[in-house]
Amino acid sequence: MPPTDRLSLVNSIKSLLVEVEKLPNDIFEDQLRRQSVHQRLARLRNDTSTPVERVFGELCFQPHQSAAARIALEGKWFDVLANGEPKTAQDIASATGAEPELVARVMMVLTATDVVEERAHQTYCATPLTHVLLDPGWANGLRHFFDHCGPSLINLPGYLKRNGYKVPQDVAVGPFADAWGGRNTWALYGAEPARGAIFHSFMTKWKEGTRKWTETYPAKTRLCEAIEGSANAVLLVDIGGGSGHVLKDFVKDPTHRTGRLILQDRPNALGDAEELEEQGIEVMAHDFFATQPIKGAKAYYFRGILHDWPDRACREILSNTAASMRKGYSKLLLDEMVLPDTNVPRKGAFLDLSMMALETGAERTSRQWHDLLASAGLRVEKIWTTDYGLEGVIEAELAS
Repeated sequence: MPPTDRLSLVNSIKSLLVEVEKLPNDIFEDQLRRQSVHQRLARLRNDTSTPVERVFGELCFQPHQSAAARIALEGKWFDVLANGEPKTAQDIASATGAEPELVARVMMVLTATDVVEERAHQTYCATPLTHVLLDPGWANGLRHFFDHCGPSLINLPGYLKRNGYKVPQDVAVGPFADAWGGRNTWALYGAEPARGAIFHSFMTKWKEGTRKWTETYPAKTRLCEAIEGSANAVLLVDIGGGSGHVLKDFVKDPTHRTGRLILQDRPNALGDAEELEEQGIEVMAHDFFATQPIKGAKAYYFRGILHDWPDRACREILSNTAASMRKGYSKLLLDEMVLPDTNVPRKGAFLDLSMMALETGAERTSRQWHDLLASAGLRVEKIWTTDYGLEGVIEAELAS
């Protein structure tokens, strides 16, 4: 890439301002345009930095912000700032037992990265980001990625080198197990329940902010009005659905009650059967690595399941489901992240590497989803995307 001169920089800024003018007053209403502005701002920053500055600022020093935030979180320094009043390093130290010099040194990183604001010499105030980290769910997100994913990411270069730079395909001997003494994530969470609680707290918070799949996918016309057969016909099987929150939300709309609804998961993951059955949801113990026992349902639904698994395991899961589908009628619905085939945004790219480090899983591009489904005898009918640009519902049918 050629160096940026002053004129090209001016033109880039003018072009960016035109894009900003198109944003609504509440810039968060137009997610796609806001993300486009975000990416262009990042490019401007890159264009006005030397390569050496970027090596240190982005590559060498990237973990420092997370480490500083993790220190402040665990030391309860953010709690001291919670009321919005300015606090000195001495105030934070007195309230938490830390040394003032340590507080000031860690806060240098957090103020340099706008996690905390410095109002005067060693005097700090919370920012909106600070307040997000005061929410237990989001705080556990930082704990999860730093404490659980972090050691595996640090180990990843050496692991891949030792294994011939091949995509990991076996969670039992994958990067996470290699970094954690042979334990995969679920074994770790089982052996240390406090770690499992951190993960589940974060996942609950993450899902609160995501759009319901029925707001993206037209379930009423594609499923409910297209179901065939008697009143005993199965409308929707939620595979790996855990506590059943997806189906419980689905049945709130009376127009969705046109067939049987079945929740499947391993016995220890299923929600309260009596409560679910009172809402018209059948509960069935099932491992998605086994043959699907419900034949010819209108739809088989997976939410955020396949990104946990490498391609080899996904083909097994998909093949087990495809064997029970009825050609020309049954649909497979995957509620997953769908990355663009080129120029993947930071969020999607970073999550993909995180899934490799955590589960030997993957966030997949549109082309990768088409190829993976085709390898299991399925054909993508349509990918229904959200205005966030990455999340979507993949609708597939039997190919032959």
